[in-house]
Amino acid sequence: MIQAALDLPVRQTGPADITLFQSPLSEWVRRQFLQVLERLLKRGIKFDYMRVEEEQRYLRGQLDAVKQLRQAPVRRHYFHTRHDVFSLDFPENRLIKSALSRVAQTTQEPTNWRLARELMQVLAEVPASRTISQDFKAWRDGRLLAHYAPILPWCKLVLSQQLPMALHGDWHGMSMLFPMEKLFERFVEAALRRDLRRTARLTSQANSTHLCEHQGKGLFQLRPDLLVEYAGRRIVLDAKWKRLDQRARDKKYGMSQSDVYQLFAYGHKYINGDQRDKELVLIYPESTTFFRPLAPFSFDANMTLWVLPFHLGDAVGEEHVVLSDQMQLARICKGSEALPN
Repeated sequence: MIQAALDLPVRQTGPADITLFQSPLSEWVRRQFLQVLERLLKRGIKFDYMRVEEEQRYLRGQLDAVKQLRQAPVRRHYFHTRHDVFSLDFPENRLIKSALSRVAQTTQEPTNWRLARELMQVLAEVPASRTISQDFKAWRDGRLLAHYAPILPWCKLVLSQQLPMALHGDWHGMSMLFPMEKLFERFVEAALRRDLRRTARLTSQANSTHLCEHQGKGLFQLRPDLLVEYAGRRIVLDAKWKRLDQRARDKKYGMSQSDVYQLFAYGHKYINGDQRDKELVLIYPESTTFFRPLAPFSFDANMTLWVLPFHLGDAVGEEHVVLSDQMQLARICKGSEALPN
């Protein structure tokens, strides 16, 4: 679901003790790493002095007197010297370069690929880490490197090929909160964009209609999650991240009365009055208590509300809405005959 909603903002809270699981990096994780790195580079990458000890024909820096006295007679024309070089080659930069190289090699999303290549040019002089575990132990938390702190947990995730899970565990790192209603809405949108016929038009968060007018201006804007237009017809869809129980008819299946009112207003304002067989759709996640469409709800002779489960799937690309043969939306989707009824 996160992969289908890459641009969805998250709320990053304080550190948490959570568990990790082995998984290929998602494009969302890659993008978050690249964005944090881009902000870091705008603030300025850190240079540091690195001690270099070498044997040269000329004297540079400080002479290492002990090694020079032990020099073999045949090599007395060489000097053992120590000097400091102002360089980018230190543990923090090496780990960032290694993580960036892995992201650049594995990303398949065009925006991530382009940004990764641009950042690789900026860090061209930085070598990759040769001993990742040792460099992580050498990571410093001083005042001069305080602006490096946000990228540390992302480097760990990228280089370890692990993702955090919302369970209590031993890994101490960042915790992120996602608005699940928006996440589910984006996921449904991504599935419909893939399944709808090319001649169908899908609009998310349509905002062309208001509930009423006041002193010549629209008031109370109506924003359905999804609006499908096809062959002069319109279908309004709304996605809700709630659990339904198809057996609890006496409790309205767990549906909110305000959600039904909302769809009723959408139908009257977004679907033309001369359109016959007006269809509204409420989409809920599929669960063990809600796995088939409910019987249609009739507002009047020409307006019907469908309540459908959405199968999240075990992998990206397997998601689909469980459609009914009687629905106009089923005929607009490509290959809808392959979907279970």
